[in-house]
Amino acid sequence: MDEERKEQRLDFETLLRENRDYQSACDKKVSQALSTARANWERERQAEGERLRGELDAELNRRLQEERSALEVQRRDFESRMRQVAVAERLQQRGLDAAFAPWLTGESEESSMERVEQFTALFQSALSQAVAGRMRGGRPPKSPKAPEGLTRESLRGMSLREINGHWAEVSEALKG
Repeated sequence: MDEERKEQRLDFETLLRENRDYQSACDKKVSQALSTARANWERERQAEGERLRGELDAELNRRLQEERSALEVQRRDFESRMRQVAVAERLQQRGLDAAFAPWLTGESEESSMERVEQFTALFQSALSQAVAGRMRGGRPPKSPKAPEGLTRESLRGMSLREINGHWAEVSEALKG
């Protein structure tokens, strides 16, 4: 019986060649296994693609956010510099040094201009007080009168002493 069993045992290839039904059943199983493997591979590939797409989107969003932040910082710096330039111009218009601009520049143009006005008033007040304190008598000096040009009519009203004191001017007036 052992011999009969050995003889009856055929290898797989021989079995498939000799019986077409086995061949067909085997082909169906292989096709089914291939389609299952292909479907699993497609599903894994799609999942991997979605994962990579998600990582790429996250990276792009992070970079975009960083660039927006950097641009916002640059914009704020530029606006601050522009306000500082405007403050410097306003100070120069008021006869003050533009070097005060960095200390007077505020967060907005309105607050910067308010600071310039306040500073101008305080500076002028402090300057007047300092000048007055250094003057004798504690009073600021009177503004000088512009000398009037001498004419023949104005000479008639002058004394001899005044004429002698202004002789150079008198001689020029008489020449003309």
